[in-house]
Amino acid sequence: MTSCFIKSILLLLFINFSNSIDSDFHVFHPLLAAPRTLPGVRVRILPRGLAYLNNIAANLLADQLPRLVIPDVEHILPSNQGIIYISRIHLSRFRRAEHHQLNSTAPNKISWTMQNMDIGLLGDLSGSVNIVVPLNLTGQVEILAQGLTFHLESSIEKGKNGSAKVTSLSCLATIRDVTVTNHNGGLFGLAVSVFKQGVSDNVRHMLQTIICKKVRKYIDEDANEKLAEAQTSSKLGDALETNALKMISVGGDEKSRIDVASIFDSSLASKFFIDFRLKEHPICHENTVELASWGEISYMGQGDTPFGPVDASWPGKSPFKANVVDSVTSKDSMIELVVSDFLPNSLLYHAYVQRFIKVLLTPRTKGVASFLRTTCEGSFCISDLAPQLAEQYPNSTVELAMSATRAPAVLFSEKNGGTISVSMGGLVVVFAVNGNHRRQVIVVDLDVVADARLSIQGHNVSGSVELRKFELKRRTGTVDISDAEIDDIALLVSQLAENLLNGLLVSGMPLPLPHVLRIKDSHINVLSRRMHIQVDVDVDERRLSKLASQTFFKTPQFSDVNLSPIRRMVRPVPFLEGRQQISQFNFNNWSTDSARRIFR
Repeated sequence: MTSCFIKSILLLLFINFSNSIDSDFHVFHPLLAAPRTLPGVRVRILPRGLAYLNNIAANLLADQLPRLVIPDVEHILPSNQGIIYISRIHLSRFRRAEHHQLNSTAPNKISWTMQNMDIGLLGDLSGSVNIVVPLNLTGQVEILAQGLTFHLESSIEKGKNGSAKVTSLSCLATIRDVTVTNHNGGLFGLAVSVFKQGVSDNVRHMLQTIICKKVRKYIDEDANEKLAEAQTSSKLGDALETNALKMISVGGDEKSRIDVASIFDSSLASKFFIDFRLKEHPICHENTVELASWGEISYMGQGDTPFGPVDASWPGKSPFKANVVDSVTSKDSMIELVVSDFLPNSLLYHAYVQRFIKVLLTPRTKGVASFLRTTCEGSFCISDLAPQLAEQYPNSTVELAMSATRAPAVLFSEKNGGTISVSMGGLVVVFAVNGNHRRQVIVVDLDVVADARLSIQGHNVSGSVELRKFELKRRTGTVDISDAEIDDIALLVSQLAENLLNGLLVSGMPLPLPHVLRIKDSHINVLSRRMHIQVDVDVDERRLSKLASQTFFKTPQFSDVNLSPIRRMVRPVPFLEGRQQISQFNFNNWSTDSARRIFR
């Protein structure tokens, strides 16, 4: 009988970062005060994670390389022996590399090795040479390069705008064997056949030089441009790709369920931005990469949160103590993160300052219409808790509005094995509506402190909630409700709301994860002012390949996904279907020695 009432209060609790009618916009919890110097998020890609990333990158590269747009080649022969032009070049054959290896070493070095890849190139030939006799170049030239091995050394650092910047340091490309065939080339085609080995050697040296030159140019220019686009402020909705709130409904039967997302502004996710910019230079160890980003969530990416992260250090370390051995962190997971409570607090602060979220429950709100009436008519309604409403405003409907009177605070702590505490203060205003007449009848102060213990199970967050404080105090109003009656209402509401919240968490709330990412195994350790998360992940490679085509590889160096029929004919295999399958065995009990055996 009390379900409608509890749903209403639950919604008011759930949307605790609503807009404020308090005139002081810049109130925040004193425990949040900290300088804006530390990062809000730290990420470690551990050896098993780097090995998995290596295989993902190998498959992604095999998907994208056939889309490579090869620019025209102009090669001047030494000693004024002539000039060679090759135009309209495309891949005629392709076989993925047999071995890929991605490694990291101190202090910030990333190396990439690719061995035994075969490619075929076909293009129109022109120009002239004067080696033995003068010859004009005509026809088509086909170049088959077998056993291409490539090694690139790069450094990674924080760029000027805070994005990761990769700089190529050295490049070495070698080709085991090159075969050059000139189709319909006239006398030059005959000369190529006669001097085949010499021509092939010359072309091999030319290709080895061009490959390194083009790759280094792509890394130093295009790739860094894409990194800058991806690592600055991104829309909250783009980062999450889904709003988990849309998946949550409270209630039993379909008619009484409440879509929590329905009371949000539909453009909320597009108005708030996450700042992914790096706060520190990346650090590399042997097959381990550490990144530290800002993590601020603000309205329109404007920033200016008046506080920063209190602590974002790894377990066993402190920002105030140097050279402390990290004795807590496990090296068995793929990825580990430290997330400061600065992230949720920056979001809540800016939501409070902007008065962006409007919370208003009316009879039109799905699932609460029968409760928001002063005449109950056989069902439980608000007048059962406050009979004075029915006496003074019979046959009326009720509207409930709530706004925060200070920025809500979320504090991570180690107490009781790890607790997330939420503190909020708000104002609940009750309106009686009869026809076109709307009157404010009760104003109540709300003060709530809740403790939550959470865990990740698959794609859901589960756990338990305890309301340590739930106080309602009458501020003003035309309906005479005593303090004792308000205390009784607060006690009843707090107990039932706690039960419903725990019921919701038992079922689990979906994590707002990118569609390409799946969590396979995870562990959360809530520490003082930060959360340590260890995860194993699985990537949807088909979605990732499509996303990469639309973003990272959307450059002049790569053609559109929709290739012409002629271009499709020269593709030797269906690349997506021909990708290398990643065996789970490769990443269990991973070690450097086992990796060498796998890729040998």
